[in-house]
Amino acid sequence: MTEITRISIGDLQTRVCVDAGFSSAVDLQLGIGLMQLGRGPFRREPPSELELESAIAFVEEAVMPLAKVLPPSTKLVSSDAIASRLLALAQPAGQDTGVLTLQQVEHIFGELAAVSLGRPSSSSGVPTDGPFVSYVLILREFMHHLAFDDIGITRAP
Repeated sequence: MTEITRISIGDLQTRVCVDAGFSSAVDLQLGIGLMQLGRGPFRREPPSELELESAIAFVEEAVMPLAKVLPPSTKLVSSDAIASRLLALAQPAGQDTGVLTLQQVEHIFGELAAVSLGRPSSSSGVPTDGPFVSYVLILREFMHHLAFDDIGITRAP
């Protein structure tokens, strides 16, 4: 049985649940969310380079301790609406694998970082609103630091 790690990124916190089958389950609340990245939401749209760097440090600090708690080799999944939006942006039109890779998340984050450095946001085609940027940043740090190569995206029931 494949163990599943579910991530749900809300406004003020991120919930991480592991359906661990026969081993002990994990259910954690992290103090990071779409409107809570350090001192609160991003103050600019798009966020500045400094805001992104500060948010990355804040999210890393919240995520890194999970490496000691999460069981290895679980499958990461989410049914967040923004995850579906992110999946649609990352995949070619008409293709929906239901899986978003870390490389795709990194690519979109790279587009957001370029916009924070001054590239016109219209050139990237990626939304630059605070909640979307926060979501991408949290998911990127979570996947990167906890060694998830991809995430299954399911529609909320």
